[in-house]
Amino acid sequence: MKPFFNLGCALVAWGELCRVARLSQRPGYGAPQQAFRQGRHNRQFLCAASAQLPGAYRALLLEPLWLLERNRDGRWLLSSTSPGNGLNLRLQTLLRGWLPAMPQAEEAGPAIARLRLVLRGNSGDAAPLPLKPTRPAVELEPLTRGIGAYLEQVSSIVQLEDSMDGRLLAGSVNLRGPRPQLDASGGDGWQDLLVCDWQQLLQYTDDTLAAS
Repeated sequence: MKPFFNLGCALVAWGELCRVARLSQRPGYGAPQQAFRQGRHNRQFLCAASAQLPGAYRALLLEPLWLLERNRDGRWLLSSTSPGNGLNLRLQTLLRGWLPAMPQAEEAGPAIARLRLVLRGNSGDAAPLPLKPTRPAVELEPLTRGIGAYLEQVSSIVQLEDSMDGRLLAGSVNLRGPRPQLDASGGDGWQDLLVCDWQQLLQYTDDTLAAS
């Protein structure tokens, strides 16, 4: 049953992000179960609206990071960080170094893909990443009750969409647990954004900065 439970966790987390971000009302948005497939390991699931991202997309627009965490009452929340939050500045720097061939756009436009990233916050992990925002979150959205057992397994969620019409391009969900070690070499393009383990990538960056 474990593979089905893992897929269920990915579907629940994906659905909640779509609901909170109010993407389900946009034409062309949706992720039926058959659109998900296993990624590089059994705790990663990829969703693609087409076989591969269109080559016409030439730049990336970063949406402010979302954090998945619990409040003191145990209620799961998605909190949207402010654009000037240190986490967002850190992500921009990380992507410039990791994917130097992929320009970052300042605003939506033709041939620009929007990246939405959710990271597991510091709610009860044994060794949480240093993801505490340096500025208050600008939006807190309670998630549906009764799905905590699924959200507990989530490490990160990423969605790529057309920045103009919100059409889904692709995305992925990573679950917590043992995973292959991250390759520290630079990425090559769009597919790296989907198969990347964002928690590992950020942890690797922290270790590198500490070492330097």
